[in-house]
Amino acid sequence: MYDVTFLSEEEIVKRLQIVLRDFIEARGDYARQTNSVKEAKDLAAKLAERIYDEPQKWGVADILPEFRDDSAADAFVSLLLGIESFPGRSTVNEWYERTVESKFRRLWTLSEEQTLVSPSEDIGVSGQSDAEHLAENGIDSSSVFEEYSSVWISFESDFPRDAFALRLRYMLGRNVDQMVVMLDAPSNRAIAIRVNRARDRFKMFCEQHGLDRNEISGIMSRLPEENE
Repeated sequence: MYDVTFLSEEEIVKRLQIVLRDFIEARGDYARQTNSVKEAKDLAAKLAERIYDEPQKWGVADILPEFRDDSAADAFVSLLLGIESFPGRSTVNEWYERTVESKFRRLWTLSEEQTLVSPSEDIGVSGQSDAEHLAENGIDSSSVFEEYSSVWISFESDFPRDAFALRLRYMLGRNVDQMVVMLDAPSNRAIAIRVNRARDRFKMFCEQHGLDRNEISGIMSRLPEENE
């Protein structure tokens, strides 16, 4: 009998896959299925414990506190539900980090949709949101993501954390001060660096997807660089 404590996350997933197959094959054998269920619970509990103990490693620490528990739980459920077909080329850590960010974005979007009817908290001293201010100056940032939707969808899939930073800043019009609170960042400079890094990555992504220089220049002019 092995000690689950010494198994890597990938080995735990592989063992869970074996236990699941054994449970299915043991149909009608109550004792064998009971043992499979017990082992699966032990393995899942150990994996959950590691995620809980190292939130930074698994991407959970990057989630806004009020969404953290739900995002982590939703991502863990997705992991267990998809355990049979878990992608072999991904490490468990990488897969979970992408998924927890995706779950957070979904929960955040739902929350945003519910608060759109009372946007007062998004308005600064001037009475305008950042998005409105940019629009008044002829810079319509949010439309970039609609005009280049195919590239944007691919970027969101490949780089969810960078895409989320761009979504908050340019699509939803959140300013740096608001993003510091939302992302529990240490400083305004940390947010500025994160946004600029995401912006640069999106630029390279557009280049790799065949957009010409004029198109890319136009996109970047509508996603202004942050002062660090």
